[in-house]
Formats: sequence, structure tokens, C-alpha cells
Amino acid sequence: MSLLGKAFIVTGGASGIGKSTVRKLLELSAQVHVVDVASDIPAHAGLAGRQTNHANVDVASRKHVRAVFDKIAARAQEGVQLGGLVHCAGILRPTEASEAGDEYLRQLWDVNVLGTWNVNTELYRLVRASRESSAGARVDALASIVNMGSMASVRGIPDAPGYVATKHAVLGLTRSFAQSWASVGLRVNCVAPGAVNTPMIQGMALEDVAPAYRGALRSLIEPEEIADTVMFLLGKGSSAITGQVVEVNGGWP
Repeated sequence: MSLLGKAFIVTGGASGIGKSTVRKLLELSAQVHVVDVASDIPAHAGLAGRQTNHANVDVASRKHVRAVFDKIAARAQEGVQLGGLVHCAGILRPTEASEAGDEYLRQLWDVNVLGTWNVNTELYRLVRASRESSAGARVDALASIVNMGSMASVRGIPDAPGYVATKHAVLGLTRSFAQSWASVGLRVNCVAPGAVNTPMIQGMALEDVAPAYRGALRSLIEPEEIADTVMFLLGKGSSAITGQVVEVNGGWP
């Protein structure tokens, strides 16, 4: 599969699943706009010529998101189509419910839910501006959004009530946006990873990651494996798939 002639926006692209997604897109000849709250966004050796970094962007801020998306639209090159968005920015704050205050939930909500709302609706704004809405028959997909959910989007997980609530909300937004935006050729799907070998959990010993979270395969999932699923959802092979959640969990019961 080649993505030559297409540009993609990846939020949370400085590390973890987002970083692996950026590399996969670059390897497939896409142009990639990397958006992250970090001030230092790594380049990918031999591939950085098609990578544009947008640092210090808080996805919870509509002002930040609109400014960077407008900048991306203004820099669009002739012959390069906006192929979509991979939204990986998110945070995890494990806390027992009885110990969690309002601020705990507010922080998770702002990044995980409001952030998803902001980047999805701004991407839709760009896509809608690029073509008139079509009514009636199915239109050819113009772009694809992949939101990074979690098994917490479809399961209950102990000691992470805010995370579970916000990741359920990410899936809800995905399903609603998919129904609302199909008329402009925009597909919206969600990937729900299990336990992934990223900085978010690398501080934990493997034995501390419950076997159920590691799934039947009994190993952590590598971020590149999640990125491979994302590539499928961005490509032509998934042209009839929208509003769905794809679980990549190593065989959770």
C-alpha cells in the first residue's frame, strides 16, 4: 500500500503509538503533520523530509487546535490530498474512585474527551470545506479519522474510573461522528488496544500488568502492531468500514 500524494495529521505523535503511526505513514510515502503537547518531537531517520512538526499544542484548547489545523490547510501542497487524522493524544491517571476528586476527572475529560471533540470537529471542518455535501447514495471516502480508544472503551477496568468513562466517551463520539459525517466522505473509526508497550505503562513490571490485560497471547502489544491496524483503517481496504471499534488486545477474555 502506498499513501503517496496524501497528508495525515497525527496527534500525540511524539511517543508511543503515535510515534509508531508517524513512522508507518512516512514509510508508506505519506506527508505527516505531527501534533503534540511536547516541545521536542523526534524526527525519523531517513524519512523526516515529509514530516512537519507542530509542538506545544494542547488538544484540549480549541484555539490551539484550530490554529494548527488552519496552518496545515494553508501549507497544503498542490496535488496532495488531506487523507485524514489519527488521534492518539490521551492520558491515563489510575486512581481508586473513593480517592479521586473533581480535578482528577476534569484533567482526564479535558484531554481525552474535549481533545477528541476538538481535533475531530476541526478535521471535519477542513474536509467539509474541500467538497460540498452529497445526499443520497454513498460517496467515495475522502478522508478517514482513527481515534485511539482503549479496551477501557468497551470494558470496565478497576482503579481507573475516569479513564474508563472518558474512553467510553471517545467511542461514543466516534460512532456519532461516523453517522453524521459520512455524507462528506469522512469515515470515523476507533482502535481499542489492550496493554501496549509504551511509556504509559513501561514503568510497571510485567508481572504487575494483570494477565487478563495481556490477553491470551500473554505478552504486551508493541505499538507497531497498533499502527498496522491504523494503516488498514486509513487505506482503501477499509472503505466500507465506519463507526466501528477494532479491538487489538492479544485475546482478552
